[in-house]
Amino acid sequence: PFTDVRTSDWFYEDVAFVYSEGIFSGTSAVTFSPNASMTRAMLVTVLYRMAGSPKVEGKVSEKFSDCTDGSWYADAVLWASANKVVDGYEDGTFKPTKSITRQEMAKVLYGYDKIGGKTAEGITEKLTYTDLDAIADWALEAVTYCTAEKYLAGSNGAFSPKGTATRAMGAKVLMNMTKEAA
Repeated sequence: PFTDVRTSDWFYEDVAFVYSEGIFSGTSAVTFSPNASMTRAMLVTVLYRMAGSPKVEGKVSEKFSDCTDGSWYADAVLWASANKVVDGYEDGTFKPTKSITRQEMAKVLYGYDKIGGKTAEGITEKLTYTDLDAIADWALEAVTYCTAEKYLAGSNGAFSPKGTATRAMGAKVLMNMTKEAA
């Protein structure tokens, strides 16, 4: 139903899938904004939907000083924090509108899979990205895991860990995760 997603786009099937599954919504009634940055709040919200939108307790404003109770992301942020999918920052913020990088996305996806008992233990994948040295130490296990699970892949041999994840990329990753779980 989106005017900015065409059948010829590389992400068409991904967007159609995540929309039909109720995992992703548009940015308006008629747009998906595939090239817009994926934010921290967007990512935890789609993962929260994948988890079945379980009931949460508490107020997000009491957990993170920059989050608003009753916002579209409030329950998802509470859920993600309670389940150790993702943490906030040392200053007590979550930064819901901050664009998420590819290595941060890997860390969050890995945190989500840990809820279901999946870990990197036993994965023998050897990363061959040309920019392997640019991946932060805190993200290396998660990038290895997400690469082995085929959630994320590089482009032209590079992972681009500090590159911003787009909504189209998020749709692709979530479709990969859903199909891997099936």
